[in-house]
This record gives sequence, C-alpha cells and structure tokens, in this order.
Amino acid sequence: PPPPAPPRPTRKSPPPPHAAPAPPPPPPPPPSRPVYREPENAPTQMGPSAARAGGTSNLATSMLKILRPGSSSAPPPPGSLTIGRATDNDIVIPDVLASRHHATLIPTAGGTKLADNRSINGTFVNGNRVDAALLNPGDVVTIGNVDLVFDGTTLTRRAETAAAAGTGGLDVRGLTWTIEGNKTLLENISFTARPGTLTAVIGPSGAGKSTLARQVAGLTHPTKGTVSFEGHNIHAEYASLRSRIGMVPQDDVVHGQLTVNQALMYAAELRLPPDTTTEDRQQVVKEVLAELEMTAHADTRVDRLSGGQRKRASVAMELLTGPSLLILDEPTSGLDPALDRQVMTMLRQLADAGRVVLVVTHSLTYLDVCDQVLLLAPGGKTAFCGPPSAIGAAMGTTNWADIFSTVAADPQGANDRYLALSGPPPAAPPTEQPSALGEPTHTSLARQFSTIVRRQTRLIVSDRGYFIFLALLPFIMGVLSLAVPGTAGFGVPDPMGDAPNEPGQILVLLNVGAIFMGTALTIRDLIGERPIFRREQAVGLSTTAYLLAKVCVYTVFAVAQSAIVTTIVIWGKGAPTQGAVALGNPSLELFVTIAATCVASANLGLLLSALAKSNEQIMPLLVVAIMSQLVFSGG
Repeated sequence: PPPPAPPRPTRKSPPPPHAAPAPPPPPPPPPSRPVYREPENAPTQMGPSAARAGGTSNLATSMLKILRPGSSSAPPPPGSLTIGRATDNDIVIPDVLASRHHATLIPTAGGTKLADNRSINGTFVNGNRVDAALLNPGDVVTIGNVDLVFDGTTLTRRAETAAAAGTGGLDVRGLTWTIEGNKTLLENISFTARPGTLTAVIGPSGAGKSTLARQVAGLTHPTKGTVSFEGHNIHAEYASLRSRIGMVPQDDVVHGQLTVNQALMYAAELRLPPDTTTEDRQQVVKEVLAELEMTAHADTRVDRLSGGQRKRASVAMELLTGPSLLILDEPTSGLDPALDRQVMTMLRQLADAGRVVLVVTHSLTYLDVCDQVLLLAPGGKTAFCGPPSAIGAAMGTTNWADIFSTVAADPQGANDRYLALSGPPPAAPPTEQPSALGEPTHTSLARQFSTIVRRQTRLIVSDRGYFIFLALLPFIMGVLSLAVPGTAGFGVPDPMGDAPNEPGQILVLLNVGAIFMGTALTIRDLIGERPIFRREQAVGLSTTAYLLAKVCVYTVFAVAQSAIVTTIVIWGKGAPTQGAVALGNPSLELFVTIAATCVASANLGLLLSALAKSNEQIMPLLVVAIMSQLVFSGG
C-alpha cells in the first residue's frame, strides 16, 4: 500500500522549510464610528453666520494655542468626528459661539465619548458643562446655541421647530417668588410663548412686571414653579442657556460717544470666541444691522440717534450672539407715539424671524402687534393672559384706565375672575434644584484688557468738549501757578520781602491742581456707564480687566497732564536747585510727586464715581474731595 500522506500543517505546527510564514491573526474590529445625521427640517442658520474657512488664523488664535496648549494641536483618534464652526469639521456648527474646533466625538470600547477641545464657551451634556463624557442614548449635547441629540448610534441636530413642538418654546408653569418677610412678588404665573410670537407683559406699577422678566431671564430663582425654554429648565441649566437669552434693560447699553458700528465691534470682541477674525465679527455686525434696518446709521454716533434708533442699537448688542429668547424691559419708556410704534414694529419683526420675544411695557397703544398679552395685578397675580383682542370680553371693557383701576383696586378678585374664565392653571411641576448662576464664560483677560483700553481711549477722545477741557486744564493750572507773586520761585525767598511764602504757595497750587486734574478726569466715568458695565459683566466681562484697563488709560492721561503743568511752572518760575531726596534731581522729583498725586486722585475719582448713586451726586462729591485735599495740603 502507498505510504500515508504527511499531516497538513496548522498554525500551531511549524511551517515547512520553504513555506511562507502564516499571516498574523486579524486585529479586532474597531468601535463603530459615530454618525451625524442632519434632519430634513434643520435650519441652515442658527445665528449670525459662521466662519467661512477653518484654516484662517489671527493673533488671538495663535495666542490661544500658546496659552491653551492642546486645544487643537493633537490629531483626533482614528474614527473620530470633529465638531466646530470651521468648515473642515465632520460636524459643522453654524453658530458664532462655537469655536472653530470645538469638540471631538470619539468611539471607544465603552461607548461614544465626547471630549471638549478647551473651547471658550464650553460643551454641555444635559445642561452640565463637561470636559469629557460618555454619551448615553437620549443625551442632549449643547454647543453654542445648538442642541445635538444622541440616540446611541447617531447624532442629530434638534431643530428649533422640533423642540418647540414638545415644549412650546418658552413655558412658564406655576411661577411663584416670595422674598423675606413672606412677601409674594409673583404668584402662580403660567403661560406659554411659542417661537415666532411676541408677548407683552403689562400691568399697574408694582405688579411685578420687571421681576417676572428677570425670572424668565434666569437672573433670579423662583420659590416655586419652573421656567423652561426649548426643553431646558432655565434655572437648572442656566450655564448652557445663558447665550440663548438676550436681555435688554430699560437703560441704553451703548456708549453715546461711539458710532453704532464701533460700539458693536467692541461688543463683538468681548462676546464672541477669540478665534473669530475681524472679518467674522464685521460680518456678524453687518447682518445684525441689516436685520434691524440700521445699516444707514452704522457710522452715526449713538448720541445723535433718535430714541427709537438708540433702542435698536441696544437690541443689536444682544443679537450679536444669536439669542432665540429676547426679553426687553420698558423699551418704549420716554418715547413719543411715533417712536413707540417703531420699536413695537421692530419687536414684531424680531419675533417673525423665529424668536420668542417678551416685552415689559407701560405703552398700550400698539399692543395689537402682539400675539398675546399678560396682564399682572399688584402682587404678581395673573389678571388676564390671551390675545389682545380678547381682553375686552374678559375684563368687561376696553378702556385701559378702567381696566387698570379695577385690577389695582382688587388684585385677588381680578385673579379669581381670570381663573373662573380660563380654568385653573396646570399643577406647578416640582421645582428643580437651581444651578448656581456662576461666572459667565470669559474670553482671556488679556483680550478683554486690550479691548477695553482701546475703547476707553476712543471714548475719551470722542467726547470732544470734555477732551478739550481735559487738554486745556494742565495749561490753566500751570498759568495760575505763575500768578503767584515773587521772583524766588523754588529758591529761598527773602523773609522780609513781598512774597516770603512763594515756594509754599507754588507747591500748594501744584498739589491742588494735580488733585483737581486727576479727580475731574475720572469722576464721571463709572456712574455714567454703570448700566453698560452691568450688562457686559453678565455676559462675561471680567471686572478685573475692566478696572485695570481704565486705571492704565487714566494713568497715562494723568501723567501727561502732570508733565505739562510741571514743565510750565519750571519754565516760568525756574527749576528747583536743591531738596532732592531719592532721585538726585529736584525737577524730576517734583514731576514724579505731582504725577503720583494726579494718578492717586484719578483713582479717588473712580472710587467716588463707583459710590455715587446718580449723576447729580458727582458735582457735590467733586467739591468735597477738592476742599478736603486743600486742607490736607496745608492751604
């Protein structure tokens, strides 16, 4: 019989002498790559236009890479999806608050991981800011003003219309606010405002209208009830919703000395991410001005605009970040009927663009442009909520004076009648634990400092009358010092002559002049822009950067004024020849002393400006400061 065939080699058997080596076992399959799915009805624009190219860079971007290493330098792991504003990302977020390369979606053995790329405005999962997190089905990822829903395998952008279908846009349920002393300012208020609607909040003085606006804006926490927007609890998830809420206070929040375009460009530098280029910011400002029909007034100084146009400029500040909820507190206060109509028409147009607009107003003439009216009675009780056309039937009259008188005279009765007609409000949901308001998102302190320095310098120079006064002041003080009788100057006077106290009188005038120059330089500053600062602080302006920038700018001006007045006195009275203590040069020491006094007085002026409650208090404070320093100087 033939010999048996040799055994067939296997992986465990050594290969024949001339056989090729067996291939290595195949690697395990990688985790499945996450998928991004664009809904059919997803909006193509979620805010001001995004950057056009991801490869462009500027100084701010370069500095950010140096200060925040690793934000975009390391390549993403294989199979990852990059998320950001730049068009080279796998998932492009067309929102100006998103960074160019904002976050990365990474497949891992344990699931899909979302990693933030140290973005300025942060990445949020279910309302909580995260550096990295494993996603579970149903998690809502928020980047800028955009929500992305993860269902386990796909990441879908939740269109605003889809969110509104489930949440009704703005949804206020059982809102109650009680302060110390058991005093109720808002009582069981419920209403819904869908995207594309304009809601007016009206009522007698003391009815809690502005209080309600602050509650809806998330600035104060309710005692009971909830305020939700686009499916998010505003008070529980405030950090992720802050950029979606635009709050326009009653006072104008735009510097009058700047043109509209200048004011908006400085605001864009402070509010938008540092990787936005100048061209990006110019495009955002251009779009906002076009939407508000302010393009023709872009180069007009704000203080030369009409009242309605100034209010549009204040609204433009908020529209820079593309908010979908806009709240205005008394925007028509002090306006004539024609300007009142302009403002209400503007609000109607803003709502028609898909926003939820809530306006607190005392003006009742143009309520017909609103979709619904919320009438509050004293104590924050609801007296009516519905379309403007239905208020006559509900209140028994269309005369606003009679309606307000009835509501003010019997708030509880007005609330009872409303509940009898509309039925009891839905039960208030349990109040969720509110999150701390926390610190708003800050761009770098260096960037803010640079912006405020440039803006402050322009503000001083643009105020022509005051700038001329400040420029002439050191010359005036120098000439007054020359009027001191005598010829000894800083030398030793003749004790028996006509001017035995000439050196002392010159020094007193120089000292008081330095105090006056420094204090007058700054005492109008902080009180004059307090509403602007409060609003900018709420959206991320650092108090440290703000004050430091002002101190530096005013220090330069104070030193320049001191140099002028010292030069005039030395030229007219002669330089001191003795008495140097530290610097070895009497003239240099005289200048340094005057400059230090002027700078210290400028800081004193800032302090007094911060303490003042109104502009009317400025002049008395200035007089008291000068007189007290006159006494302390030996005069």
